[in-house]
Amino acid sequence: MTLLKFITRFILFVAIVQCVYSVDKQKNENYSTYFNNDKLFQKKGIKLDQNWEFYWNTFINPKDFTNQKPLNLVELASWTNYVDKDNQKLPAFGYATYKKSFTIPKERPNTSLYIPRIIGAYKIWINGKFILESGNIGTTKETTLHRRFTKIIPLNSNDTNFEVVIQVANFYNKNAGITEPILLGVTEYLFQKKSLQIMADMTAVGSFSFVGLLLLIFYVLYWNKDKAVLYFSLMCIALSYHTLNDRYAPFSHLFKEISWVFLAKTEYIASYIVGYSASMFFVIVLEEYVHYWFKKFIQYSTVILILAAIILPAPHFTYLIPVFLVFMMLNIAYIIFTIIKAILAKSKATKLLLIVMAIATAVFLANIIFFIKQHEIALIYVKFGYIFVFLLISMLLLRRFSTSFKELENANLLALTQKKEISMKSKQLTAVNLQLEENLKLLENNNEELEDFNHIVSHDLKTPLVSVYSLASFIEEDLKDTLDDNTSKHIIMMKEVISKMESSINGLLEYSKVAKGKKHKEWFSCNVTLQKVFDLIQHQKKSTLILPKKDLKVYANKLEFEHVFQNLMGNSIKYNDKDEAIITIKFRLKEGEYLFSISDNGPGIDKQYHQKIFKIFSQLETNAKDVNSTGIGLAIVKKIVANNDGIISVSSKKGKGLTIRFSWQKGDETM
Repeated sequence: MTLLKFITRFILFVAIVQCVYSVDKQKNENYSTYFNNDKLFQKKGIKLDQNWEFYWNTFINPKDFTNQKPLNLVELASWTNYVDKDNQKLPAFGYATYKKSFTIPKERPNTSLYIPRIIGAYKIWINGKFILESGNIGTTKETTLHRRFTKIIPLNSNDTNFEVVIQVANFYNKNAGITEPILLGVTEYLFQKKSLQIMADMTAVGSFSFVGLLLLIFYVLYWNKDKAVLYFSLMCIALSYHTLNDRYAPFSHLFKEISWVFLAKTEYIASYIVGYSASMFFVIVLEEYVHYWFKKFIQYSTVILILAAIILPAPHFTYLIPVFLVFMMLNIAYIIFTIIKAILAKSKATKLLLIVMAIATAVFLANIIFFIKQHEIALIYVKFGYIFVFLLISMLLLRRFSTSFKELENANLLALTQKKEISMKSKQLTAVNLQLEENLKLLENNNEELEDFNHIVSHDLKTPLVSVYSLASFIEEDLKDTLDDNTSKHIIMMKEVISKMESSINGLLEYSKVAKGKKHKEWFSCNVTLQKVFDLIQHQKKSTLILPKKDLKVYANKLEFEHVFQNLMGNSIKYNDKDEAIITIKFRLKEGEYLFSISDNGPGIDKQYHQKIFKIFSQLETNAKDVNSTGIGLAIVKKIVANNDGIISVSSKKGKGLTIRFSWQKGDETM
């Protein structure tokens, strides 16, 4: 019985000791073993991301932890991943206290804590001593001033046991608390890491802002035709602001009370502008290979993202980042596809530019991947990749401008040469205009002389002819009983010659008067007018006129129209060698002009005379009897048709009838 009690008490003692040791291990982790591997420790440090005491919705100072029970021992992550006592996930908005104790050896290099960008405002104590406060922590949105900065806190080299207390408040982001591991490392290594980060950031900010502003000024003042320059400059400026605000937020130092939500929103909008400008730069460079819908997709998506970032309150606008990343991944996939297509099609864009764009796409893709994985060192080298690619693109844009500038210079030289030629031509044209003016005056004088000639012909020539004809008639009348047949025949011949000469003079006067004065145009029926003209000229009723069944309304000068067809139908009847003259007329309206044709069954005309018949005073030998012709009728017809912007032609073979076709421009007035 005594032995049983002893065994029971021994087991109980071991259990109590084990429990005490376990609790002490939770409260004070010993990292001495990490310092045994100096190279590994100096290179990577120790991640303090496990076994943090987490106290929800309370701020506890280091001296007040007595009788305080943590919600849980947690691994550092957004506290939205933690659960409360009711097993419900914690909200994004709230405040909390983190506490961790650890031990490191006395013999160690200078050691510091690297505090990452904690989401929200925070305060830090080490071993009960207040170290720093980033922003202003509070229990409400109104009393909290958010700030996010990385810090390096050197640890006292005389201490081996450390207690770290961090109070955090978040009222703007969907993620909250300490989301990245706090790093325990060699001070020199941590400062080197931060210096490398600052160097990369400042080099990127300086390069991006310089290139962006230079190209923007260049675009506005000198070369606003190439929008690729505009989009690239906007991308550089927006990326410069995003890089600067993401880690350093200079405006929060200039304006102490500025809202972090406002700064975060401007940073988000800058990211969207970077994505939009990069995509549009790609669209401009490879426009012939990019589908129209891609450009619209970029524009509408960016506008929606920017408006959502402006309108949505915290923390809802922070949910846009995953959406933006998906949007950019789709863009990158399409860009890669299009670059491959352009290379295979041997695009006009230089191969070097295509290669640089492919590298830029790869760098941007790496940025997205490392951003998601929170790989800070890799992101530093990605920034150097950005700088390299952007400087290359800037050089290529300047080269593109140089090429365009040379083309512009050549165009200016060509324009100057053409200007000189135009100046010479202008002088020649001036001389020609002077000559034309002289010719016009000469033409006016000639017209006046022609008018005088017409007056002379109509009065001074016709009057004697009339007198001679009357005298011949008087002689014939007075001597009709004593004249022999031969003399009587000569008198009749003389009268015929006088009549023919008078007809020629009348025809000449009529030809000269064609197209003089303003024409009066009117609407009239084609069939009705042609039938009236036909009835007027056929005296013996031995001719037939065939007209189309469908009439046509014509807008023209009716007198000219009648004159043309009176001549044409008169010739068809006058020179017809058949017992009955058959005249067929066709007409139609086509594309603003009337098309006419008149055919007969007469003797026809040999092809060699088709143009001759339209010359004034031109007459052909004919077998027709009692035909009195002046050779002016068809010349008048051609002149009237030409004055109405028409063309006349003849189609005929000897002995097989004649067809005359002509066009007649329709007047401007509508029915």
